[in-house]
Amino acid sequence: MSKVYKELGATIEVSAQQNASIDLKGSFSTQDVNTAKLVFQLRVPRGSLALENVEAYIYLTSQTLKSEAKADINLETYTVTYILTEEEIKHAGHIYAELYLRYTNGQVLSAHKFHFKIDRALIDQDIEIIDSVYNTTIDDIVERHEKTFEQIEAEMYAQLAKYRNMQLELISRGFEKLRKGEPTKILAYGDSLTYGYDIYSADKRPPDTTPTTNGTKHTRERASVTYPEALESALKQVYSNVSTQNWGYSGDTVTSSFAKWDGVNPRADITLFMLGHNDSKNAQESISDFISGYKKIIERALSWGSGVIFLTPPKQKNAVDFTVDVYSQAVLQLAKEYQAPVVDMAELTEGIPASFYSDSVHFNGKGYDFIGKKLAALFLNKTILNISKVKAHDALNVVKETSGVQFNENCTLSVSEYFPTEDATENGKGVALVLKTGGKVYFSFYAEEGNLLFLPSLYAGSKTLNLKVEMNFAAEPANNAISYAFGTTSARLMNKPLKSATYTSADLNWYSSAALFIDGRINASKLMYAPRRGYYTVSIENLDTYAVNLFGLEFRNAHDAMFGNNALYTLGTFTGDILTLAAGNYELYSSNAVNMPFTGAALATLEIYVGGSNRKLFRVTNLSTRISYEGTYNPASSSQVFWRELVSATSLTALQAQIDALKEAKGGEDV
Repeated sequence: MSKVYKELGATIEVSAQQNASIDLKGSFSTQDVNTAKLVFQLRVPRGSLALENVEAYIYLTSQTLKSEAKADINLETYTVTYILTEEEIKHAGHIYAELYLRYTNGQVLSAHKFHFKIDRALIDQDIEIIDSVYNTTIDDIVERHEKTFEQIEAEMYAQLAKYRNMQLELISRGFEKLRKGEPTKILAYGDSLTYGYDIYSADKRPPDTTPTTNGTKHTRERASVTYPEALESALKQVYSNVSTQNWGYSGDTVTSSFAKWDGVNPRADITLFMLGHNDSKNAQESISDFISGYKKIIERALSWGSGVIFLTPPKQKNAVDFTVDVYSQAVLQLAKEYQAPVVDMAELTEGIPASFYSDSVHFNGKGYDFIGKKLAALFLNKTILNISKVKAHDALNVVKETSGVQFNENCTLSVSEYFPTEDATENGKGVALVLKTGGKVYFSFYAEEGNLLFLPSLYAGSKTLNLKVEMNFAAEPANNAISYAFGTTSARLMNKPLKSATYTSADLNWYSSAALFIDGRINASKLMYAPRRGYYTVSIENLDTYAVNLFGLEFRNAHDAMFGNNALYTLGTFTGDILTLAAGNYELYSSNAVNMPFTGAALATLEIYVGGSNRKLFRVTNLSTRISYEGTYNPASSSQVFWRELVSATSLTALQAQIDALKEAKGGEDV
């Protein structure tokens, strides 16, 4: 007995022309199991290409369905047939579909839109429907009467526009509450990287005792600090009414996380989403599942009244899993679709040391602390919506509207004809921020290049100074971007960037009216710099009993500032005073040269850096002994050069040899 099918179909013309969606003018039933057949008669215009080497594919979509499958094509009768699967026929409602004719090399020959209905049989009223893969409720849109595919498509775009408008209003309102000092909640939503997973570090903590909103309990240990905790501690320095809430759960994907946090509105003002790492590993889910599932979470947050910010998955320690990057690119596109801010976390975590990780993926307390405090910059300055971007030779002034600077109650703006800044406030007068005792200022910015020096531009009228400068709320810094910027080709020989530095009266440039400004050759041990591209917050605090006038934060390229004007000079035999030499790099044969750190004759290299009031920094290497020295000269305090010998691998080897010789002479006893 031959099988009987219920057929819907149409005649379609094979061409490159885009046609309106075809109404198949009929419906199947959810009881048409293995009998619902789509049949298309192909009409090929005279002279067109033959259909050899062509394959047919059917793509079906609805509120609850998404599938793509290969259809049968009969080249003798020029027909395409497809029988809906048992799973597909369960999805009652309006089905919107496309038929693709493709060459076997992948080139699309023809594509045709069509639509039909699947009616729910009475016996199937209690069928459990799979979670919607699209978050636009098409059945609500069509309102139970027929519309063209183009009309429905237009209304789907209107639905997206609704969420875009919600995002615009909610994210702006969240930042407005933050600026006004009103209670503001930031929700961190994600997987184990948000939860703070860390099962290996010595300072790890027990699992969080607070379950998810559906009662699921955490089972994994967590780090000494999570990124939401670090973010809150940083922001509370500026906004006392801010709080964060952690909605992260280990192992979650966008699909599994939805139910864990459903049903309870957290009343957040801004939600930070960081998902995608586990999704990229889940063999049961595709990139399409990830995108559609993410949309469901996003639109729930917006419906709850929270603006959203996206964070892509951060860099992994092993840096070999490229599937994560694919999902990161999907997040970037989702951010565009919802017109939401997005942070490239791979860039934010670039250059972090291996000691920040607890395993190949997760961080320890130092790593999570770094992430949270870096993210604080998004909420300071003029916020991520319009953060200041800087590079070498830029400067940030002290006017909130232009630089986004934040400061506490011990700071006041002042204008004077003596201030070396623009007269943007009063004609003929510059503007400065007066930092009284305890005055603290926060500059947040996005560095557009690595190894970017920064230093306050200020004036200390009292000629005394005790100024603390701190980067990223004293989080451990990332590594330098390029080693040659600091005169070496070995990154591991470089000093790490400073977390903080305190400038005192000795650091003032007395020649320039007690001013402190960027100079790569002045007290180089206190120079601070942003090592990588990305977000930074620099705080400046006056610890002195006298006020100082702060004009801004200035930026220079590290290499140019420190070495840019230093050409190499070969002096031959030199017997003079090295204090008479200008800034530069020298090769010379020292013959009892004056103020050298060693006596006698030897071939040497000499580097000289000159600051204000003729202060100088020297670096000398005796090429005969391979011993290096560093010297400082400050004519305001002494007429001498003060030298210190730098410990080298060679000198350590020589010292160990001496110790071994002494031990041998004493019969093996400890020296």
